Amino acid sequence: MEPPRFLAGTRRWPAALVAALALGQALVAVLFAQAIDRLLSGDAWLAFSPALIAAILAVMAGVAVLAERTVGELLAQSFVTDCRMALFRAVTDHAGEGRDARWLTGLVNDMAALRNYALRGTVRLWTSALSGMAAGLWVLLTMADQRAALMALALGVLALAALVRPLSRAIRRQRSERGKLNRFLIRRVRAELSGAPSGKGHGFRKLAALSADLAGLSVQRALVAGGMDAVAVVAGLAAAGMLAWQAAQHGTAGSIAGGLTLMAFIAARLLETGRALHARIGGVIALERLAALLAEPPQSDVIAFSRSHTDA
Repeated sequence: MEPPRFLAGTRRWPAALVAALALGQALVAVLFAQAIDRLLSGDAWLAFSPALIAAILAVMAGVAVLAERTVGELLAQSFVTDCRMALFRAVTDHAGEGRDARWLTGLVNDMAALRNYALRGTVRLWTSALSGMAAGLWVLLTMADQRAALMALALGVLALAALVRPLSRAIRRQRSERGKLNRFLIRRVRAELSGAPSGKGHGFRKLAALSADLAGLSVQRALVAGGMDAVAVVAGLAAAGMLAWQAAQHGTAGSIAGGLTLMAFIAARLLETGRALHARIGGVIALERLAALLAEPPQSDVIAFSRSHTDA
């Protein structure tokens, strides 16, 4: 048995709607930037006040974000429900073959990881990448004076891509170390509660060593994930700085407000993309665990229980 596919059946339409909402956000950002430029220049736009148009666009942006989050949650919950049903179906197919804690922990704990994979990983990656690329394409095609600032954001994208593999390695190493710690704890707790502790002691020293190793790997993971955030922030500020420098050189500092607005929008999408990649990597690992569980039901209670708790 295989785990459900994310884009399958009725989930294709909500996925298309999420993509449309992401492109809509980019369009609103572009129009808002133009309204800001018109407002500062004092020109009327379509016989309406630019300030009024900007206010309407701001409300539309909020509505688009709310709709995206709602549809994304519906999409994620549909995927999680299918995963839960597949796992429970596997439980019923193997009824009477012995008890195993991994079935229960998969049904209870892993669903949260799969939701993160769907909503914070896959859906958020789609929306942030689509809206950011659409806004960047608008700048590239229509704003010749501001194209150079896109170079900083493009370099940020390349830096994020370079950090994906180190982050994946860090997450897997952290999971492995957490599994080692959990297996040790299961053995020691069972031994202590059974009244048959080891002759070598209670294991406090080894527990401290394993905890220290796990803490170190967690810090390494945080460094790589934080590096992604830092790349997005630096790229956004560099793009804004280049735009301001060019405007100062050409004496057009009063006309870059709209461009700065778009650069901030793209930079925010870049930051969101990095965080979505982080969530998706951890979710992919959880999905791999679900696939392995459905393909080969666990046999050992202790081993399966410990592995099921090594989530990202």
